Amino acid sequence: MKFPEFSNAPNELLEMDGHCGLLAAWSVLHYFGKRIEVSKIVTSCRHTKRYGVFTVCLAACLREHGLQVSFHSDPDDHICGFEKQGYSYARRFGIVVKPAVDLLDLLRERKHGRVPIVLFNTSSDVGHFSPVLGMRRRILRLPLAEGGTMPAEEFLDRWSAPEILRQCVIAGP
Repeated sequence: MKFPEFSNAPNELLEMDGHCGLLAAWSVLHYFGKRIEVSKIVTSCRHTKRYGVFTVCLAACLREHGLQVSFHSDPDDHICGFEKQGYSYARRFGIVVKPAVDLLDLLRERKHGRVPIVLFNTSSDVGHFSPVLGMRRRILRLPLAEGGTMPAEEFLDRWSAPEILRQCVIAGP
């Protein structure tokens, strides 16, 4: 199966502020043959202009629309407000926090047909989502990263940045 091009995403989605989590959800749902209306993805991801999407809500969205998911994170001592509601929302779908995984685990999941979606820090110090599509010569294919790729060492630094917590969602059919 070919992974969907983000340029094929609906304009409604591309024009939203903080759309990287929504694009990641849209692309993974499409990859696994799920055609969901943009408004339903936005609602299921609990997207807001202020926060964008929390990783745990991204996991709940994918589960709600029929995918098998696991949510992984380092311990987070600063869950509050809207994010706390996201954890309650995810528990309704049976999603619990599992320990963070390492890069080799992400790549192994991808080889087995599942798609990891990672949260990493951008150069402007903002959390950003992208599916992980593979690695070649220590360069990761991250289609939502600037340029669509990133050296593995740089990714590992950005993935373990404060408040990023090596969070990821692993999705499969």
